[in-house]
Amino acid sequence: MEGYGVYWYLLESIARNVEKHNLTFELEEDAELVSSYTNIHAERVEEMMMYMCKLGLFENADGRITCLKMATRADEYTHQIIRKSPDTLPILSLECPDKLRGIRREEKRREENRIDKPPMSSSTKTTRVPVKEIIGLYHEILPNLPSVQKVTKAREGNIRQRWREDLQTIDQWRNYFVYISKSQFLTGKVASRDGRPPFIANLEWVTKTANYTKILEGNYHGV
Repeated sequence: MEGYGVYWYLLESIARNVEKHNLTFELEEDAELVSSYTNIHAERVEEMMMYMCKLGLFENADGRITCLKMATRADEYTHQIIRKSPDTLPILSLECPDKLRGIRREEKRREENRIDKPPMSSSTKTTRVPVKEIIGLYHEILPNLPSVQKVTKAREGNIRQRWREDLQTIDQWRNYFVYISKSQFLTGKVASRDGRPPFIANLEWVTKTANYTKILEGNYHGV
């Protein structure tokens, strides 16, 4: 029931922002915001969202969750007879046919690639992304940061994404963790202004797309 609830909530959230000037079909809310509205733990929400992307219900590109299938499900006849009103969700308009065709082509391409791609064996996955070795390296270089007690699908997914897109060797992961160790803020050595315990990063936090980019750009060094 949690899965169905989150799934329909995500669809409604995406549809709510669709209009003729916004045809990205992108989810603007993150797992923590969805969690606050659904009263489901943020980690659980993120795990379900990643699994839904894996099933092809949504697309995940660099942390951007989209549902391009919405464009293909709304045919031109529907566009002609339905108009935006205060009591209904915004509906696509025929005033943007080129954008709509582009979205449909992109969705079709993603679908074809997903179907035609041969399944990856478990042995190939292990060889390609050494998750356990990366976690061990994290514990070795950053012993003062919270240790990983459980490898959840969300955490493993973040590591795999960073491996595919950014850190594709163990040496690169080592350099990344060493760079984090030099940040006073990320390692919990900067006192909070409101008297709360200082912020301290963990493996899941430093492997998320948005946070990785900020760390790489030096936002948390010299604080």
